[in-house]
Amino acid sequence: MHLTNKQLQVYEWLKDKLNLPVFAEAYMGAIIQLSEKSAGHISFVSHAGRDLMNILARTVAGITTKQINYVDHVNSIQIYWKDEWNSDGNISQVENSSGHMIPYEICDRICLLIKEHEAAKNRNSGADLLFFSLFLDYSDLEKIPKNFIEDWKTTKRWFQKHTHLRMNHFKPTTMQELPQHFQCLDGFLFVAASSHYERLKELDEILDTANR
Repeated sequence: MHLTNKQLQVYEWLKDKLNLPVFAEAYMGAIIQLSEKSAGHISFVSHAGRDLMNILARTVAGITTKQINYVDHVNSIQIYWKDEWNSDGNISQVENSSGHMIPYEICDRICLLIKEHEAAKNRNSGADLLFFSLFLDYSDLEKIPKNFIEDWKTTKRWFQKHTHLRMNHFKPTTMQELPQHFQCLDGFLFVAASSHYERLKELDEILDTANR
């Protein structure tokens, strides 16, 4: 299986110019899996695509993030939780202006969990914008074409939805959708890997295609 000239340029950009060989190998692996359609290729390609979209720009920018440990958060809440608070259908659902009282320790830990979860959501959104500002020369984020952002987010959501293993089979349309979404990511990566002149040309072509 051979990479196209554009894909080879992206691979070399990741491996040599950005000095990220692990990202480069994941990118090449996804292309090979797409071509060979070997067992598990949907999850593998989706995982690689998701990580390229979520982590690449942050890694190049030197931004480190701490993953939320939901298990630790729930464990810290469980320490103060009493069995008699388990609903079993006994908690009143009647509207009450004062609500249901919970101890401060539990409230404090729930607030911390929500705060970290919200911060993670904001980091995800920031990762999208960072790619465009860092690699596509959009210093003014307001000027990023809406279709760019929409295509990027749609593709990332699709990858996230198909990354993890599951009990049930994927939908019949998944096999057709996968190469379409990877092609979208591939296009953005090639534009990012191109020289400034080529980048402007490719961006114009993407805009022309979207406006037809």
